Amino acid sequence: MSQTENESQQPATRQPKAYSGFRRRAVRKIVVLTLIAIATLTVLSMTAARPDTLGVRKGKLAPLPESPNCVSTMAERESQKIEPIDVSGIDKPIEKLKQVIADEFPRAELTFGERNYLCYEFTSLIFRFVDDVEFVLIESELHFRSASRVGYSDLGANRKRMEKIRAAMK
Repeated sequence: MSQTENESQQPATRQPKAYSGFRRRAVRKIVVLTLIAIATLTVLSMTAARPDTLGVRKGKLAPLPESPNCVSTMAERESQKIEPIDVSGIDKPIEKLKQVIADEFPRAELTFGERNYLCYEFTSLIFRFVDDVEFVLIESELHFRSASRVGYSDLGANRKRMEKIRAAMK
């Protein structure tokens, strides 16, 4: 027998059964824990009440929590700050904003509106997470606050949404 034939007849090296069983159990645990976390966040999101801090007080929107799942034009932390939307030259900016949101965001619901203040709930498609988004028109600038109701991170969803609205308002 040649060296090559002898090598091909040797069984392939296998992992011990104990290691293979451990690996399957570990993967199962990770999957189960992930599903539990997703289910918990979904239930929390669906049952989370609208914050009572919404609205304009003394000409300002409410301060943001320390979590990174929010942005505001009036934020004090640089990581949460975003520039207001310049609406100079736009006729009826609040009406245009309503139209932009209706056209671009099918799961957005206007919950409160006044002459120069709007409050929306944006709901995510799959897990039904709710973000509270407020707009206030001050002179020729549209200020806003966008914050997730539950969780810690939103993977930048609030900032992306607000930049999309900014682009559509031009």
